[in-house]
Amino acid sequence: MAVFLLRIAFRNQPSGSDFLLTGRVYPPEPPLKAGDWLLFGQLKVSIKTVQKAAYEGVMLTIGQDAVETLRRMGIMLPSLYGTEIPIESATK
Repeated sequence: MAVFLLRIAFRNQPSGSDFLLTGRVYPPEPPLKAGDWLLFGQLKVSIKTVQKAAYEGVMLTIGQDAVETLRRMGIMLPSLYGTEIPIESATK
């Protein structure tokens, strides 16, 4: 199973309320794609977009609703910096 190593998260302003998560994916193959899931225990968070960048590695977009759900569960994104988050492919 691939994992996403979170480096930083921030609100995608001013264009919207989505959050950008930057980090690395291990192993890099198969490539991460929109529609895949980040797994937070039993909670699956859908990845809206994926962008690759040389310096940042991978930038993912998740929705504000997902961030609010995580917050209600007591999970704050900044507390996950440096954490490996499992990824589930949308196509199995």
